[in-house]
Amino acid sequence: MKNIMLLILFTVFASANTLDIKILYLEQKIKRPPVLSNVIDIPKDSGLKGVELAIKDSNKTARFLNQKYILETAISKDVEKLTKSFEKFVNEKNTFVIVNVQNDFFEKLIKHPLSNKALIINSANTNSDFRKNICQKNVLHTIASNAMLYDSLAQFLIKRNWKDWLLIKGPKEKDKEIEIAIKRAAKRYGGKIIDEKTWDSNSDIRRKAQQEMPAFTQSKDHDVILTADYYGDFGEYLYFNSWLPRPVAGTQGVTPVTWHKVIEAWGAAQLQKRFEKKAKRWMNSVDFASWVAVRTIVTSITETKSIELSKNIDFIYSKEFELGAYKGRKLSFRDFNGQLRQPISLVHPRALVSTSPQVGFLHPITDLDTLGIAKHELQCK
Repeated sequence: MKNIMLLILFTVFASANTLDIKILYLEQKIKRPPVLSNVIDIPKDSGLKGVELAIKDSNKTARFLNQKYILETAISKDVEKLTKSFEKFVNEKNTFVIVNVQNDFFEKLIKHPLSNKALIINSANTNSDFRKNICQKNVLHTIASNAMLYDSLAQFLIKRNWKDWLLIKGPKEKDKEIEIAIKRAAKRYGGKIIDEKTWDSNSDIRRKAQQEMPAFTQSKDHDVILTADYYGDFGEYLYFNSWLPRPVAGTQGVTPVTWHKVIEAWGAAQLQKRFEKKAKRWMNSVDFASWVAVRTIVTSITETKSIELSKNIDFIYSKEFELGAYKGRKLSFRDFNGQLRQPISLVHPRALVSTSPQVGFLHPITDLDTLGIAKHELQCK
């Protein structure tokens, strides 16, 4: 009886001294344009399920450290509503915010007067400009940028001696971001875009791809067709329908991704199983980057034992910070733009093709820094 009473008293005491850490997941819902092909739609809960799994994973061990992670969510199409949720969260002396938002709102958020009181982790937006134009120490990116993704693809193509590229691009803003990343990678690694074409048709080509695509892809000889087709309007129909029999890569074909179902090594299969059990679907790049965002916060707080912003930022950028994330490498953040260094997987829908950085691409600090925006490319201080 005495032992039971002591256990109860110890439990009450430990509970009273538990450090509660609140994390806000902020997601901007958007209306996606109609898709002109039979692509698999993006899950409506991308990102959220990754955060939820990471909170669950983290609380299994956090209780032994008298810590508890509490998830708050704000998911809406209404930017003003999301802004008010952010303001309320920070004004209540909370620190950690994970964002899954579009370009305009992300810019607005990091310029908000309260933004310097929070650690803001971008887990979904791949726009490379944010890695060039934002130098705020409290802004991190766990999702790979377009620059990282297409540098990784370029390394693979150059390694295979496929140096002449036919670029086929869409007219939408997301397509243009990818086009810029491909052209930057070509210049950086010695690829040559021998021709480029814009797919600006609004027609549904599902039944006439065999007639239209061969004529559309006529060009000078090339080694590979690169696609910049974010929404999947035409890229899926280039397979076996091009004028010359060439491999397809980019947003279709061999695709560079932060994460994919086919990644199984280094213990990743266990993460995949836990996620699929919870979400009833495959884990995608945004899910993984959101999971990593939570694990970044947890890894830091486990060491600092504090929710103080400056202490955690200092530790995250220190040499002591290392994040295990099932990629075969210890991951860390670039101190000049907050981008997570990480290997990039090159996949097709059912298999892993390769992983970049490729062997032979060197860097004075780490070969992971051969992928993405370099320090000399920054446009901010």
